[in-house]
Amino acid sequence: LVFVFLAFGQKFTKSIMKSARSRGNAVLLFGQCGAGKTALFFRLRDKAEVQTVSSLKQSRDKFEVEDLPGLGPLDIVDCPGHQRMKGKSASLIPDARCIVYMIDSEDKLRLKDVAEHLYELMTNQDVLDLHTPILLAMNKTESATARTEKFILDEIDREIEIMRNSRGATLEGQDQADSYLGIDGQKFKIMEHAPCPVSTCRISVKKGTLEPLFDFLKQQFGA
Repeated sequence: LVFVFLAFGQKFTKSIMKSARSRGNAVLLFGQCGAGKTALFFRLRDKAEVQTVSSLKQSRDKFEVEDLPGLGPLDIVDCPGHQRMKGKSASLIPDARCIVYMIDSEDKLRLKDVAEHLYELMTNQDVLDLHTPILLAMNKTESATARTEKFILDEIDREIEIMRNSRGATLEGQDQADSYLGIDGQKFKIMEHAPCPVSTCRISVKKGTLEPLFDFLKQQFGA
């Protein structure tokens, strides 16, 4: 009886701690190298197109976005896409109001890496606790070789389905609610089964076509 009471007390305390947490105010720019994170950062801050190269350095600044009057300064973080920097970037999730996940619409080969990173994000305890919204921003849509939104989502779903099946086989003895995505017996669909709000849009940082992104930020910051 004492053991049952203690176990219940621990679960109740954990539940209270989760519900008491709230999201931060940062906008985290995630994505693979070359997807356009840094170009978006400078486009938002300076309203200018810049030539960028992959970097291990994080860029963070607080500034007003000219196309988002009334929101006030936004704390925007450009997180490097290199594999060895993902742990450091994940530590910023408690600071986030939302995540903008940049995807290179031209690069089919990188979609497997995108799916793997999204799997990691959607099983991250902070994302689960805080219900952090994620926008899948499909960039480089000005290109004639850009993949369609349906193609990209289908590839992400397919790769995550492969991962959840292989990783699910190793979850015996673990808390599957925190480690396993989707519904057992159903093929994974990110737009239906994600444990946090996920939305999509098509943008072109090069052309400055960012209206769907602006709409997302307005929703997150209450404008």
